[in-house]
Amino acid sequence: MRANRQIIEDIMRWVDERLADDLSVAAMAKRAGYSEAHFSRLFLAVAGESPASWLTGRRVTRAAERLRSGRAHVLDVALECGFVDVTTFARAFRRRTGLSPSAYRRALRADGGCSVGLVREAGTVASPAFCLSALTVDVLDDTAAPGGLWRAVLLHLEEAGLRVDRRDMRQVAFWRGDPQTRYTCAVGFVCGTGEDLPLPFALLRVPAALCRRFVIERPDETLAAAYEAIYEDLLPAAGDRLAANFVIERPRPDGGEGVEILVPIVGTVDGADR
Repeated sequence: MRANRQIIEDIMRWVDERLADDLSVAAMAKRAGYSEAHFSRLFLAVAGESPASWLTGRRVTRAAERLRSGRAHVLDVALECGFVDVTTFARAFRRRTGLSPSAYRRALRADGGCSVGLVREAGTVASPAFCLSALTVDVLDDTAAPGGLWRAVLLHLEEAGLRVDRRDMRQVAFWRGDPQTRYTCAVGFVCGTGEDLPLPFALLRVPAALCRRFVIERPDETLAAAYEAIYEDLLPAAGDRLAANFVIERPRPDGGEGVEILVPIVGTVDGADR
């Protein structure tokens, strides 16, 4: 597995140096010395998404950097980052950030030049049912409440002498009525039904769901804006219908920075399932 990861990381570096080129999954596979099908499976296993999706994400990220750092025309930015035209660029950029390139640049100016974080849509995933050993808080117009709950969970685990793998941590929000202002937030770790729970943790059962998966690379800076983009723009643009009154946050399974947001939807799992 280590050798496979090295191969994929080498390809990623190679691609990053030539994003403006006419790259394809076939070209990436040829560079790696594999068939396209085998390379795609290997890439998905290592990176957590398909090579085509990752390539688009890198181009959007590079474009966002160009939009932040200068006054280049949107068409020039699109071509410099490997998009064939403005329409293709704008569609990809909006799907991943929730904003058009022009709106993104306006938001930067209104924010005094601060970075607007990217929301990367990463296909669908079948989230299995799981039990969560958690602390909960009812949130009403207090965006800081979940952060305080995370600190409380980590403190209780430390006092109990428990070591929990970061990948097993979850935050689940359940709502009644308006999900933006009134919901119950649960933070804890995945556990078995027969495990002894440390006080004051309680057992919470989260049902299985087909979810639309989003990757937030800088959650500390952009989480609230990310949720707004997901629910107000990205889900409607994809034609998704919500299938449940909860949402799951988890660390990225690939060990990368940031978090994943899983939103239960009505539909079928596509090739991005993992």
